[in-house]
Amino acid sequence: MHDADFSNTRQNHYYFFYENARDEAPWKYTLLHPGKTIFISVCPTFSGRIVRGSPHDNLDGTAKHNLGTWIEVAWEAQGNATASNSTAGDVSLLEGCDGGVVMLATDGSGVVTGFSRNILKEAPEAALARKTGGSLVLDKTVGPEANQEAMKWELKMLDPLREAFIVQDIKPVIVTENGRWDLTFYAGIY
Repeated sequence: MHDADFSNTRQNHYYFFYENARDEAPWKYTLLHPGKTIFISVCPTFSGRIVRGSPHDNLDGTAKHNLGTWIEVAWEAQGNATASNSTAGDVSLLEGCDGGVVMLATDGSGVVTGFSRNILKEAPEAALARKTGGSLVLDKTVGPEANQEAMKWELKMLDPLREAFIVQDIKPVIVTENGRWDLTFYAGIY
């Protein structure tokens, strides 16, 4: 995991790992400084998301921290007779967007998804919502409270076939056969 967010150096850059259906508390989290890279290991059955955040908000014991860019990942269970090292993942903006991230398969295939440009910059006001800490980010594009302006902006700025999961019908999932990802976080809101 690499932090390439040099636009926001006054704030600590925390990243939180949430297992699916366990939104109240992160499974693990880490502090990463701009320009630094770390290796994070997860259990062989991990299925969940990696998000930006802050200890003040993400460690408060509530499930209200979904607004933002999600890196979704799932490893096959190693105890399974058909298990392999194959891991699937995507960059999802369904629950909002708080910055860019690029996800690269490290198995030599060159498969990549995500985006590095700052699509929050110049976004229309109607497309924005506030994270728990009060910062403005692009709103969610799924569910009964989906923000159509956020969806229009993201579709204007990104290719939903290869850069991000923006609409329910198109999910640009990629696979790495060695069970490892190279994740780079770009300018974002924590």
